[in-house]
Amino acid sequence: MPMDFCFDEFPDRYGTYSYKWDCNKLEFPQRPDATPMWVADMDFPCLPGIVKAITERAAHPIYGYSAMPAQGAELVKAWQKKRNDWDIDPAWVTYTNGVVTALSMAVRAFAAEGEGVILMSPVYYPFKNNIVHNHRALRDCPMQFDGERWVVNFALLEKLAAEPSTKLLLLCSPHNPLCRVFTREELLQIAEICLKHNVKIFSDEIHSDLIFQGHKHIPIASLSPEIADITITATAPSKTFNIAGLQMSAIITSNPELREQFTAALGFDCIASLFGVVGFMAAYGDPDAEKYVDQLTAYLWGNYEVLDRTLKASAPGIRVLRPEATYLMWLDCRALGMDDEAIERFFVEEAGIGIEMGNLFGDNGTGYVRMNIGCPRSVIESCAQRIAQAYHAHGFPTEF
Repeated sequence: MPMDFCFDEFPDRYGTYSYKWDCNKLEFPQRPDATPMWVADMDFPCLPGIVKAITERAAHPIYGYSAMPAQGAELVKAWQKKRNDWDIDPAWVTYTNGVVTALSMAVRAFAAEGEGVILMSPVYYPFKNNIVHNHRALRDCPMQFDGERWVVNFALLEKLAAEPSTKLLLLCSPHNPLCRVFTREELLQIAEICLKHNVKIFSDEIHSDLIFQGHKHIPIASLSPEIADITITATAPSKTFNIAGLQMSAIITSNPELREQFTAALGFDCIASLFGVVGFMAAYGDPDAEKYVDQLTAYLWGNYEVLDRTLKASAPGIRVLRPEATYLMWLDCRALGMDDEAIERFFVEEAGIGIEMGNLFGDNGTGYVRMNIGCPRSVIESCAQRIAQAYHAHGFPTEF
């Protein structure tokens, strides 16, 4: 497929107040020149229409308080229908300054202090942080690795949901960092357990546009009106179009009582970001948006193939699990026989790559690494070669 968008460009991000690049020396003081492949934003220019819209709005000399226009919910409705065949009512849509804000508000709204909130580790660490910091009881239902991919422990999920104090499940779908796209059968089983035990679902679906061939994202709330009735779905254009810094997310809740509870918990904590509104509208309203997403996903798959091929050939003790979604790869390093500190030293100090260790996402992430491949192909090629060189310099086995 010919590319209309160029993902091989590599704009210099130093000096742009980039958390990923300008804070790299703080994150990896042991190797300040490490290539940052940790935090979840990409090194691609975003959709040109977004740049144009923000540039035009920036020309106006007043940057006051802002509000999302009614058209925003219509754009969310149209996007969900096009991408996920999900029919929503614009009245279901509210907004937050990012999905993490929504996550925190959901924990506060739907579980009182001391009540239980379920997560499925290893999972994006704000899930755990928001449960603990809001003084709710953490109910961990660890995912299980079957040798090829990670799957839900449904027996344990049933047990945790059945506890009278359990009120909420935090679902990450697609799953970060496990790159999983849950099947319809898995989602139905999760939902049926929650319906049976009166447990509400907060579904973080921020990565749902970046799905690889052979897989299909299904919003859990789209499965039935009964499931929608207990679900709060968080979406955003931020990961899709690389505009996370604009901080604007859409929260879809069909149940008016849940929507009111959520909005009450949100209170005045969400004031629409001016450029967040502009970027949100431009992303979902751009006629080239779907083409951009499809070409981006194809490019990311090519990045995965380069990394996987190089490591299989030259560093076979490091396994890239085959991703079903997202640009955040999950690397199995357990065969190296090292603890997490040694694995981190290997990647950061020896290979010169800034990564996130799997144990940040849960105890069952020990021995794994999360690596961001949302960057030009040349960077992937360079980093893969550096991992291979460090692997051989370290003297690891070449056969397993």
